[in-house]
Amino acid sequence: MKFKNKLTGLVWEVVDPDHIKRCKKDANYEEVREVKSTSKAATTKRVTKTKPKE
Repeated sequence: MKFKNKLTGLVWEVVDPDHIKRCKKDANYEEVREVKSTSKAATTKRVTKTKPKE
């Protein structure tokens, strides 16, 4: 499981069951869920056309 420290913004991967329980109870940590995206929109680069400066 991954937890984010709300004060520092750091994300930690926690594997120890006792540590997971502690992080869940601590108000300074929030659980981070990983979203696996398979859509092309997430991997496609956006190209914008601009006019050349004169």
